[in-house]
Parts: sequence; C-alpha cells; structure tokens
Amino acid sequence: MTAPFSLGIDLGTTSVKVLALDQTGQVLAVSSSQHGIEASPVGVQANPEEWWQSLLRAMKDLGGQVRMADVVALGFSGNMSSVVLVDDDGMAIAPALLLADSRGSEQLAALTYEQRERIVTVTGNVPETLFSLASLLWWNAVRSDILDRATVWLSAKDYLRARLTGVLATDPTDAYNSLLISGVSWNTELIDSLGLRRSLFPPLLHSSSLGGSVHAAAAEKTGIPEGTVVAMGSGDVAAAITGMGGLSRDQLAISLGTSATVMAALDRGVRPAPPRDAVGAMSVHPSADGTWFALGSLLTGGLALNWLRSIVGSEPIAEAEAIPSRSNQLVFLPYLAGTGSPDFISSATGMILGVSPTTTAKQLVEALCEAIAFDIAALVERLGAQAYNHVVVSGGGSRVQAWPQILADVLRLPVKVLDQPDLSAVGAAIYGWEALGMEVMPQNAGSTLTPHLETEFAWEIRRRRFEHARKLSLELSARLNSPQRKATQ
Repeated sequence: MTAPFSLGIDLGTTSVKVLALDQTGQVLAVSSSQHGIEASPVGVQANPEEWWQSLLRAMKDLGGQVRMADVVALGFSGNMSSVVLVDDDGMAIAPALLLADSRGSEQLAALTYEQRERIVTVTGNVPETLFSLASLLWWNAVRSDILDRATVWLSAKDYLRARLTGVLATDPTDAYNSLLISGVSWNTELIDSLGLRRSLFPPLLHSSSLGGSVHAAAAEKTGIPEGTVVAMGSGDVAAAITGMGGLSRDQLAISLGTSATVMAALDRGVRPAPPRDAVGAMSVHPSADGTWFALGSLLTGGLALNWLRSIVGSEPIAEAEAIPSRSNQLVFLPYLAGTGSPDFISSATGMILGVSPTTTAKQLVEALCEAIAFDIAALVERLGAQAYNHVVVSGGGSRVQAWPQILADVLRLPVKVLDQPDLSAVGAAIYGWEALGMEVMPQNAGSTLTPHLETEFAWEIRRRRFEHARKLSLELSARLNSPQRKATQ
C-alpha cells in the first residue's frame, strides 16, 4: 500500500514522464513512454493524439507500481512554445508546431518597428522562432482556414490537462512564451495589431491554481480517480525550478533533455533584464513562485544524442569518457534542428568533421557531449561566469556518465548531479500538492563532480578548434540555404 501522493505529468518533446510524489517530497515511482516527433518535410511538429496515447501507456505502467486510488491531486509540466489548436472539446485540429520549428520566421521579419519594440519593452525578449508567437503568426498568414476553426490555442501541457478535465486554459509561464502577455493578462492591444483573434487566447490561471478535476471518461482510461484535483501546471523549465526547490543567484541550473537548457536566477518582482552581454542570447521568463530567470536553449541536446544512439547503439554512450585529447581532430557540430541560443540560426545543420579510419563510435559520443558543453560555456560567459560557484545538472542526459564531468571541466565549476533527473515532473507534482493548500519541499540528493584542473589547457585547445569549426559550418549552412543558390536548383 502506498501513501497518498500527487501525480506529476511532464510532457516532453519525445516522451511523457509520470511521477508519484508523497507529502514528504519523496518520489515513490516513475514511469515514462516514448512518442517522438512527427516526420514532416516543412518543420518540427507532433501529433497531439500521440501525446495522449503516450500518457495512457505511462499511466498503465505506473499503475503497476503504486495504487492509483491513492492519487489525491496532479499537476502538469510541458515542453515550451508548442502551439496546439483545439476545438470546443479540447481536441487538436492540426499538428502541434514545436519549439524547434522555424515556421513563422517570415512573419516575424515582417513585424513593424513599433510592434517589435513593444514586444521587447514589455517582455524583455527579442522575437525569434523559438517563441510560440511565430507559430501563431504562421497559422494566421498561411493556414488561416485552420486557425479560424480553432476555439483556442493551448500549450503542450494544457492540451493534456484539457483531455483530463475539459478545461481550456493556460498559465503565465507558458503564456509568456507567446510574447503576447503583459503582467498576468493578455496584451490585447498587441494581439489586435497583429490581426489575431482575441478569443484564441484562453484564460490565464496561476500554475498551482485549480485547473479542473478529472472527469469520468478520462478516469476510466487513465486509472486516475474521478474528481481528482488538477493543478494548472507550468512550462517545463519553470517546473524544473520548482522541482529543485528554487534557484539561487550563485547557482546555475542545466537540464540535459531533448533541448539542453541553461537557467540563471534574476531578481524577484518587476521583470528584470539579464546581464547586458546576454540580452538577445538569453530569454527572460517568470517562475511559478514570482521570481524571474534567464534561459538559454540549445535546440538539440538529447535530441542529437538520441539520433547518435539510433546509429551506434547505447554501448558507446555508456563507455564515453571525459578525457580531452589534443591530438584527436574530431569535431561534432550538433545542430540537427538549428542552433538555438545565442544566434538562433534555424538553417544550421549538424556536421561531423575530422573523421578518420580510426574514428570510433565512442569518440563520436564524446565529441557530441563536449560540443554541447562548449555551447553552454559560451552562454555562461555571457551571463558572467564569475557570478556562479556551482552548477546543478538534471535531465536524462545527466545519466550519461561522461557528460556531467565534461561540463565540470569545461565550465571549471563543481557540478552537482541530482539523483532524481526528472525535476519537471517533480515540480508538476508539487503544483498538485499546492492546489490542495499543502507546501511540499522536494528531496534533492545528489553527487558533486569537481573540475579536473590538469586538463584545463587540453580542453581549451579543443574548445578553440570547435569554435573555429562552428564558425565555418554556419557560413557553409548560410551559403547552402541562400536564396540565390535555391533559385538555381
């Protein structure tokens, strides 16, 4: 028999995780189900129905570990910047465009100077395709027939919550990614100026607010008791911060998920600006607790690693080491879906340079892990590396033994690897407890890795080689994707 628990549901880009958290902050059980992304020649998208089926599989597995009758509440976390168009019943009427989708770039480029300045002034963020605004503008310009049929647009986690409760709403952390929010309300003036329909924008409720209860049909399919309290939830990064118990000013947080993200705490209260060198490279977001954080996102973190695993298998990933070789010429450019922060080049592609007859699968894995570490280090330097004294690492990639040590060596900071990698699911479960009026603190034990100072020079050599190759690869991508070249093909 298990203790009463809150259920945290984290909808990632490629999988759903469900986690049972008791009132002491102890994780009782975790289950997951893979769903991947939908093959599309025009962008990066998903079939929301696959998310629902993935949740049902994960719930069935969790039901074999705990008594579902002991669920007292649940909360949500979801991949950020997804745009799901739904009807009155909360059913998706089109594929969901994901964060890495570059559709909407032309519509963003067509924004007036006044519109762009208004967005930057109100949100602190420069309009880029990684924000859901781009997808909304694309639907409006290219497939208005579909947009006209939509009752509202929802973020990823809101879609799953609607399937459980029938409630169509969102929270400020996900709404902020649309760049169409002012404070805790929709910016109707800007929405009108962009030619978007006001009714497309659902009610805004706080992350731990009541977001409905599980209805009978959903209870029958999932095993969650009918009437269970459902919290609104938040975007996955905000949920991860909740799941780690907050983010201090001297601490960096890195999540090695499908995307690799860097999080740094900003001030509480009125929206602050990130450090001057990080403006434009890092976006600004609200946490569920009223604090703010700067976020840098590399669009292919675990996505690139999963691609490599599909080719070389899991064994080389387990064997990878954090040993830099000055003689090894291998460089991995991991931009399978564009670069993300700091330059947001959607046309960039992945490349592997320096391959020889003796190159091994293990070396490919090591080159991939170090490449993402180098890109993360570039973001940390923009934030002001001297301001931080340690790093907390979570996410599925933290289980790749070499990766956290490479981060410690490249960043030259101690890295704490949390025993529980699924912080977003923990945060989602905490929202459930909060919806019941209960305060729960997560238990975040872990082990700390210290930098190998004797390898500092060797890592610096490899980083310089990577940065040179990165510059050349982006120049090549720009040439291959130039309008002049496409016109001659």
